Amino acid sequence: MNENERKYLDTSMKNLRIKVIRQIYDDKIVDEALLGITDLDIYSTSNSFFTKVNKAARQSLINKNISMTSEQEQCLHLLQKGNLFISAPTSFGKTFIALEYIMRNTSKIDDVVFVVPTIALMNEIREKCFSYFGRIYTLITSDAELKQYYDTSKKIIIVVPERISTRLFQQYLSANKIDLLVYDEIYKLNSIDSAEKREKRNEHSRLIKMNYIYKYLIYRADKILLLGPFIKSVSFDRSNIKIEKFITNLNIVYNKINYTPELVNYFGESDEKRFVYFLTPGRIKRFLENNSHMNFEYEGYDDEIIEWISENIHPEWYYVEYLKQGIGIHHGKTPVFLRKYIENEYAKLDGCIHTILCTSTLVEGINTPTNNLVIVDKPRNVFELNNLIGRVGRLNIENPKRGEVYITNEETYDMYNPDDWIDLKILFESSEISTDSIEDECLYLDKELPQEAQESVDSLSNRLDEKFGIRYAEIIEAGIEFKILDRFIDNFDGITNHEKEIRVISDIKFKILNVDNKYLNGTKLKTYSFYNQNNEEEYISFDPVYNMLVSTKGMKFVIDKFIKTYSEYTTEDINLFIDTLFQIDEFIKFKMMKIITIYELFDEKGIFNREQNRAFIQSMNMIKAYSDSEDGYERILVDLGFPKEDINLISNKIVRYVDTNGTENKLIKLRKDGTVFNQLSPFGKGIINKMKSHD
Repeated sequence: MNENERKYLDTSMKNLRIKVIRQIYDDKIVDEALLGITDLDIYSTSNSFFTKVNKAARQSLINKNISMTSEQEQCLHLLQKGNLFISAPTSFGKTFIALEYIMRNTSKIDDVVFVVPTIALMNEIREKCFSYFGRIYTLITSDAELKQYYDTSKKIIIVVPERISTRLFQQYLSANKIDLLVYDEIYKLNSIDSAEKREKRNEHSRLIKMNYIYKYLIYRADKILLLGPFIKSVSFDRSNIKIEKFITNLNIVYNKINYTPELVNYFGESDEKRFVYFLTPGRIKRFLENNSHMNFEYEGYDDEIIEWISENIHPEWYYVEYLKQGIGIHHGKTPVFLRKYIENEYAKLDGCIHTILCTSTLVEGINTPTNNLVIVDKPRNVFELNNLIGRVGRLNIENPKRGEVYITNEETYDMYNPDDWIDLKILFESSEISTDSIEDECLYLDKELPQEAQESVDSLSNRLDEKFGIRYAEIIEAGIEFKILDRFIDNFDGITNHEKEIRVISDIKFKILNVDNKYLNGTKLKTYSFYNQNNEEEYISFDPVYNMLVSTKGMKFVIDKFIKTYSEYTTEDINLFIDTLFQIDEFIKFKMMKIITIYELFDEKGIFNREQNRAFIQSMNMIKAYSDSEDGYERILVDLGFPKEDINLISNKIVRYVDTNGTENKLIKLRKDGTVFNQLSPFGKGIINKMKSHD
């Protein structure tokens, strides 16, 4: 073991700790000395002077009801001295340590950067930071907010990697030092081995982007905190950062693993909530179709929510049917406002959701634990299974309750091995090439290009320079993907000279982003009941992507157009179309935005003719406006969970609150003003009502 590496993976101690936790959860008396040895003295019921002194010494500053474990205290001590990598089970409280450290050092820390893998986790940390630090720090989760509060002295920036690569963020970070960098769920930077390459091909560009941001930030931070679960080793050979490694198997909750192939009741109840895990959104839908007989009466649902969804989306959408039963469907294609509602209601003791059918988007995306988990599908690997199970069990000192995990698949049960931790190989930290996006991996992560890739890069570089006067260094600075840029250049003359915007959008879908357009399967005629083999058209008769972009009434406009065009639709048809629209919404926000970065770079060079390239320029403006309003609030409000129908109302009002600092504080003021607040959807009202004023 290196001098800067501390491992607490003693199997005998782990087994002893499990026995002690079982006794605690069975309400048995445990010797105080045994609690101390196993670092479980947070469960101590002793009222002795020494116990009280010990707990007081470990009292958290952000929550006075929490006494930290000795290992958490060690982590804080190590972080005070330098950089720290923490690997521990999910229940250890890794993010809590970051927040506690900030609270203990607010006078010294001005700029904090949290990098997280998902928007759900970004919002969860934002909510906690507002609760703990709303008086002290301004919270930033988008470049629109950074633009508003650029000169504010104390900031906590919480972002997914794609956002911090924007020019404004890079400008800010180049001019200001990062006092604390927290990179959460660091395992997401792991290299892809050959067995995973094909399965994860669509994730390669994001993996490279995440590693590029990691590379960019670690050299700009005074202090680094890297967090991840179930990692037994990690190296920093290329970056050569000096960092203490704290690796522990301390688990302070107890879960029972049950093999239940005969399980009949998958759903929880209001007093026994549960997650039900599936590998993909399609698997959730098939499960519901195959188990429609499991429908039951539930009186605890929210009438206002059901009414709003029925009116603004469609009453036959299957989400409505299951929300009425207290069941939420949560995956990457579920709209953000509905995901947030499901998460919030599940977290409440008396909430309207008792069961969440989910993919890893929920289980890996947020830190809301559950007492019950049903694993229907086999996860991709042991690490993912351990991470799933790690979400089970709530830490409740006063009333400990064990978590229950139900595994319905024999292969999954045989796979389970809680001691099988991974050797983390961060893509940037290895000189080997691990993805199929060879050009991007080498150019962004400073790796040597193979000969064939070098020739491709040289060819594109020459075309860029000769035709547009653009150097490839500018491409890297802008964060543009090689293959998308290559296809854009190939189609440049055609796509920029179309007379109509709909032709531009079509070229973006089919010629530029053709690798990312799998959602189009949901617009193919043969997938619908009204398909006629004599019809030569491959897709439905109008373009939902274009219609989403031009709609002033959100998704409802496009759904109504579908209903009018295909009046013979079935319930299955409308459900497929609505699900496709939510995929399109994600496609526009995250995939089509890739071409905006190219457009902005080329536009800076004065390449476009406002008259000749009118349709192309207008199309770019449509795509930009879809994700963000002119005042910058659209993206912020979408992230917080507001449906599109609320956003214009809110933006028009809070833009006037120039003397109020911070989005949450502006929204609280909106609630106090009343008029606009009363016009919001029940989703919007719920989000704002959850915010507590610091006045």
